[in-house]
Amino acid sequence: MKHVNRILGLVLGGLVVMAVAPVMAESNLCFNSSFSSTNDPFEGWGLDYDWSGNSKQMGNHKNVSFLSEFKGRSNVLKMAIPAGYESKVETPIMEYEPGARYKCTFDLYADIGNVRVLFLGYALAPGVPPGDLPKFSDLRRIYKGDAQDASGASWKSMTVIFPKEEISELAYKHLKKVRYMTVMMFVPGATFGAGTFCISTVKVVKLPGKCKVLKSASK
Repeated sequence: MKHVNRILGLVLGGLVVMAVAPVMAESNLCFNSSFSSTNDPFEGWGLDYDWSGNSKQMGNHKNVSFLSEFKGRSNVLKMAIPAGYESKVETPIMEYEPGARYKCTFDLYADIGNVRVLFLGYALAPGVPPGDLPKFSDLRRIYKGDAQDASGASWKSMTVIFPKEEISELAYKHLKKVRYMTVMMFVPGATFGAGTFCISTVKVVKLPGKCKVLKSASK
């Protein structure tokens, strides 16, 4: 009888695990995704691009502010875009697993013509030795994901995926060199004029499986 009860307990225990597993929360890979760091609400985020020497992005970090609440969202990053200026925000740098696919979701509010959102893939810049997680100035961009555009003065749920489920052999030659990734929100102010955009509730998760490389047709 004890043997039967033991087997029954194992079976029931297995059923409990099976019932619980599907509702376990996905791991958010984005550091400080809710702008809640006690050191700095924007700790880790890519905001200061003075090192790049791009005159239209100098002082980019001075146009960012933190809002504890904005139109129904909490912990909001607000980016002011001066006329004739290019403004961008990048998530903290994340390590990229070769061939893996990732999804980023967040809420975006824009009162300007257009905000472009996409994943960026990076390798270390020439001369930068491998080590701990690098700084933005240590990286060289080598891959761009598909972009999503948003506009209109209301909150919108955004989703971008990197890379596509199927990619060409040429694209994979670049992708396999990617070691780090970010998600960039970008507005070319010189095109759209002055305005603002806000982001909140950022989440980056790893998707199951890996991208499929489409073989080129034989000649």
